[in-house]
Amino acid sequence: MDEWDLENADPSQQVGARHHTVPAFYLRRFANSQNQLWVRDRRSSVPGLRKESDLAIRDFYTFQNIHGEPDGRMEQVLQKVEGSAASALRRVTSAVTWGRPISPKDKTDLCVFVAFQYVRGLRKRREIELMSDFYVRIMQLNAPVGAGRREAGAYRDILRDFRTLEVTSHPNEHVSLMGKLAEPLSEHLLNRPLTVIELTDGALLTCDEPIVTFAAKEDKPDPVIPQARRRTRRRRRRGQRKIRQTRTLIQVQSTRNRGLARVDEIVMPVGRRTLLVFSHPAAPRPSHLRITPEESHEAADEVNKRMLAQAYFMAFAHPDDRHLLADPLPEVGPLYRLGGVHPEQARIAGVAPSHLRPELFGRR
Repeated sequence: MDEWDLENADPSQQVGARHHTVPAFYLRRFANSQNQLWVRDRRSSVPGLRKESDLAIRDFYTFQNIHGEPDGRMEQVLQKVEGSAASALRRVTSAVTWGRPISPKDKTDLCVFVAFQYVRGLRKRREIELMSDFYVRIMQLNAPVGAGRREAGAYRDILRDFRTLEVTSHPNEHVSLMGKLAEPLSEHLLNRPLTVIELTDGALLTCDEPIVTFAAKEDKPDPVIPQARRRTRRRRRRGQRKIRQTRTLIQVQSTRNRGLARVDEIVMPVGRRTLLVFSHPAAPRPSHLRITPEESHEAADEVNKRMLAQAYFMAFAHPDDRHLLADPLPEVGPLYRLGGVHPEQARIAGVAPSHLRPELFGRR
């Protein structure tokens, strides 16, 4: 990113523009010649045709800089990432270069793109907002130790308030974390073999969370640890009693998947019949693979099922593949789970968000 000279870039560029959380070039790989996609949006009861240019959100990546001004440089960063990835995708999926080893630069560009895509969407922003809310709760909802009736009553009042109130972080929180989250993810992806798989039959769909994972073991969430007991020990030291307490261990688990480092394959559809597959680091895999029609149908069914299960707001398919989006999208469940916390905190985290749409710059 250093050669992009972001420090001297114009911060006013892309402010007020419509930003794609799923890149336009990527959506066009599933669109017809008029750049139309068949879209299933959970905010609408019926699917329909939409142009890729309409599938954007104004100022989604605009942030407030240290001068208090709206700043569009994160969208400029993403445009650079998308431009490099689009060129790399054209090369690695071209019939002319099919079967040739993927160059280190192309693999790096694709890894950076996939890493940013994993952390840039509406779900990730909503997760960060809910984690901010959780942080306030854990700072405020610690049960008073040795408190009297008045303090215990005040604590119960706080619990009642937090059943109806929610603390929401500024969009800056998400934007500021994107690069920090994407960098280690891209390094992890670079350590995995990358294979471009071409399906000879069937069709793939995609969604606004277009990265799915597969593990050899059944994909169940880890058990949540119980709340740690608070143990105290008193010592007399120079005539005073000193209280020592154990620290509480808190576990935070995303419900999206088991984590990229723990799965066997990381898969992203990049066309109606094309998949990017990042295999286990120890698995020998070719750079390109064309599979049989029977295998293609099996792979498409499995990937499409995972895509629909994790779609946040929308799923997309080519207009000729409308049958893939015949049913409504599954309901969105809890975005994360908590262990080792007060039961009230675990209860609130264990339900679906009261609303799915995250905070947007200058509005909700």
